[in-house]
Amino acid sequence: MVRKRLIFAMAALFMVFAVGTIGNSVLLRLHLLDAFYFTVVTLSTVGYGEIYPVTPESKLFTSMLILIGIGILAVALETIVEEVTRRSVMEVLKPKAPEKKLLENHYIICGYGRIGQIIVSELSRTGEKFVVVERDPEVVRELSEKGIPVIEGSPLEEETLRRAGVEKAKGLATVLDEDSDNVFITITAKALNPHIYVVTKVSNREVIDKVYKVGADRVVAPELEGGKMLARALTSPHVIEVLETLALTKDVEIAHFRINEASTIAQKTLTESKLEEQSGAKIFAVCHKDGLDITPRPETILKSGCILLAIGKRDQIKKLEQILAGR
Repeated sequence: MVRKRLIFAMAALFMVFAVGTIGNSVLLRLHLLDAFYFTVVTLSTVGYGEIYPVTPESKLFTSMLILIGIGILAVALETIVEEVTRRSVMEVLKPKAPEKKLLENHYIICGYGRIGQIIVSELSRTGEKFVVVERDPEVVRELSEKGIPVIEGSPLEEETLRRAGVEKAKGLATVLDEDSDNVFITITAKALNPHIYVVTKVSNREVIDKVYKVGADRVVAPELEGGKMLARALTSPHVIEVLETLALTKDVEIAHFRINEASTIAQKTLTESKLEEQSGAKIFAVCHKDGLDITPRPETILKSGCILLAIGKRDQIKKLEQILAGR
């Protein structure tokens, strides 16, 4: 809107100078350069010198030129000042992207819808580092005002994911409305960082297997998962209460860790790894290709690619994470 007003004002101002130059050239019998000079002197209201209107027609024309020209000049100046002020304010209010050095070993949430809000709330509660990728400028501004780390842009674009630190991120959750968008983000994230843990939301339960095939580590269908949870709440209400208590207890956390090929504990037994002894956390399950070992035995071999499920206090889980990362 401001740009249209500015273009209109500049066009009108150009017309005033053109009409003034031609009119003064005819009425005062001046060369075009002198007529242009006289028009500038008239509109700038600096006063006349060697050239001034002498006939009734030229005086009337000059009077109209002053009134119209000054009016258009005022509108043009007002529009320019408004545009400069608007850009200055937008620059001040523009959300600042998180510093690159902070975007390491963090989580990325693609989309700040209803599910994205819950993810952000949980990550904030547990003190995890994360950044939201959101394309809606209004939502971006709201998140920035709340102090929530956010990157403005489409998560479908590779450059946006790079700005979000996908190459050094620990995990990514894509929770956009369209399944095809979530699948595309999954493929892109895995291409940029093969080791990142990707959780993908889908609406159509029939595509779950296909999404796993393109690289997702965990595929969640909210309606399906919600239905299962409701069924468990009916048949095993006490189990649900225990899980909710664990999830809401600030001092107790449940975490998972993948054993990489380069890990120093790969191919060692649970006893040899000394994970529980050094961290204080309890390894209560080991997931591998052959299935799930509940309460793994001390001689259980921690093969590369398997996932450890651990429970413990926050500092114990952090310590376990540091041990597995070789720090």
